[in-house]
Amino acid sequence: MTLSEITESVHVDATPAEVWSVVADVRRHTEFAGPKSITKEIEFDGPLEVGARWMAHEKFGPSRFDAPSEVMVVDREHDFAWVSFPPMKEEKRGAGGRAYWAYHLEPEDGGTRLSHHMRVEEPAKGALSLKAMYKVLNLPKKQRAAILTTLGNIKEAAEHHPAR
Repeated sequence: MTLSEITESVHVDATPAEVWSVVADVRRHTEFAGPKSITKEIEFDGPLEVGARWMAHEKFGPSRFDAPSEVMVVDREHDFAWVSFPPMKEEKRGAGGRAYWAYHLEPEDGGTRLSHHMRVEEPAKGALSLKAMYKVLNLPKKQRAAILTTLGNIKEAAEHHPAR
């Protein structure tokens, strides 16, 4: 069952190639997510290809944990998608929920329409407490705000300094 599903988009006054250079730089994702993001650092050595994995070092309240992600789709200058796994022991990872993330780029009016999508699936066990946390903390509203922040920061980076 889906706990949260959000899609937002923004027009970027930059080519799909310029926008791609920003969204495909996984190590910069924490920069674009802003200071309220739970992800504080990403370890990724690339290359960006299906099956590649990275580790996100995260902090939620007083808790610190590591959560791996795996690339699911790479269609250069068009689509980039990955799945993030909950922080748990590797042998139990399949029983947990997952968060699916994607960027979609398409040419639009001399620039690019950039969409950002996320879907959080509940775990096989412990879903009741996770549902309660989502409701009490109003996480979907915060997740939407975070996606809008990310899109705004990517827009700024792609329009003003696409390559680093």
